[in-house]
Amino acid sequence: MTVVTSVVTGCSGAAHAPAQGTASTSRSAPAPKPAPSRVADVDCQRARCLALSYDDGPSPYTAPLLRVLEGRHVPATFFLIGRQVRERPRDVLREYRDGDAIGDHTVSHPDLTRITSARIRYQITAAARQIAAVDGVRPTMLRPPYGSEDARVRAVARAAGVSVVLWNDDPRDWKHHDAPLIERRVLKQARSGGIVDLHDRYAATIAATPRIIDALRARGYTLVTIPQLFAGVGGMHPGAVYSHGP
Repeated sequence: MTVVTSVVTGCSGAAHAPAQGTASTSRSAPAPKPAPSRVADVDCQRARCLALSYDDGPSPYTAPLLRVLEGRHVPATFFLIGRQVRERPRDVLREYRDGDAIGDHTVSHPDLTRITSARIRYQITAAARQIAAVDGVRPTMLRPPYGSEDARVRAVARAAGVSVVLWNDDPRDWKHHDAPLIERRVLKQARSGGIVDLHDRYAATIAATPRIIDALRARGYTLVTIPQLFAGVGGMHPGAVYSHGP
């Protein structure tokens, strides 16, 4: 099966700014790679796979979200803001030890298409270093803030060794802080191979997540990380843009 990559024209979170963490600023040393506790081998060419992803963390809402995911044995993909990683390293380590996938969401959440190539490079590589300083693993995925990307962003991403990950299921939880509405919108757009764009910085999103998980499973979906979506078709490639799985 051929992997389909595409560019999404809409920009999620066009009006939101990154959350500010409040936890301890102490840094954690890189941890040895653990055995993932919630990530099983899945053939997404056979199963109806769908990936939940969360942007803008870690935040004060990340730990409650992780409790939900752990309780339901669901892996997710987190795109982290570098300056918040430094403030909440314990949440990042928890994601890592749970077997969640961790991606780069830049240092400070700018629109990458509106800054110089040198600043794009800094935003990507510095955030990657901040993440790796905590969990010991350099990210291989970038989610550009607001979904805003262009040829320059792709070129810098390619040089940095990261793929560009967008989405095809956007409940706009950054705008509508209403748990039932978020749930309905996710389910309406759900498709096999889908990538859902959520944010672990809103109480309503955390409240919606258990019902989203239960409803998707009832419809026959297997919930996976974004890398799992592409594992059976040769993986993901630096500089390539992915908005949904095969």
